[in-house]
Amino acid sequence: EPDVFVNFFYGFPWADVPDSGMCFQVITNDNAELAKTVADDLADTAWRLREKMFAVTPIQPVAEAVKAAATALAENRQPVVLADYSDRSGNATWLLREVIEQDLGGVVVATLRDDRTLTALTEAGAKAGDAFDREVGGYIDESAGEPVRVEGVLARVNTDDDGRVRSAQVRFGRGNLLMLSPQLVQIIDPESLRAEGVEIERYQVFAIKSRVHFRRGFDDNGFAETILLVEPPGPFMGTVHLDALEYENLRVGDYYPFSEKEGKGSKDSTD
Repeated sequence: EPDVFVNFFYGFPWADVPDSGMCFQVITNDNAELAKTVADDLADTAWRLREKMFAVTPIQPVAEAVKAAATALAENRQPVVLADYSDRSGNATWLLREVIEQDLGGVVVATLRDDRTLTALTEAGAKAGDAFDREVGGYIDESAGEPVRVEGVLARVNTDDDGRVRSAQVRFGRGNLLMLSPQLVQIIDPESLRAEGVEIERYQVFAIKSRVHFRRGFDDNGFAETILLVEPPGPFMGTVHLDALEYENLRVGDYYPFSEKEGKGSKDSTD
């Protein structure tokens, strides 16, 4: 139809507001009836395709995802992206712990927020080549898990002009690299790793903290052969287990997949 403009909002279910699900906004040239027809048609289409859309992006528990990454490597389906879906603080260690426990090799973990460790490195006058043996991460809140001991060698130490360590990289395990940062960092493309001195060609698995922003740099351009979305156990902010969250203003049971009840339909607006 001419003069019809459509915006699609896939929703943000972690916002505790009454209307946080998928919706379509239709704008016409002073034709409210046409706008309603198009909006209802789009809503009906989305409802018919709900099961297919819901199955497009499976999210796996951490242990299963790391095991799947190992399988992908064995089948030569790399590079692999392990995207930690729910880490809102950047301090979570769930994925790092599984990489260590399952002895997965060729992994770059980017990044783990740990200002405590960076402060300790500053106080110790740490430099590249020094041995590294300490617990990292897992202290912001329960969603971050528990601190994990990492034994390795400092591969890179970046300092400010005043000598404070602002970031560091630790080699550990079977050819792995852990990147430490003072805040949450979403790695959105491989080149952002290269800018930090990482030779990305040395790694087959990229364990990153990102929900969707990595797609352009790792997925859409064909860089990653295998993409695995990961989340830890527990009803933490960012989880897909929405029925485990304590909402006050949103009745999550009214929404698919927790309900088979159809949505509220279109709302007219001539503002």
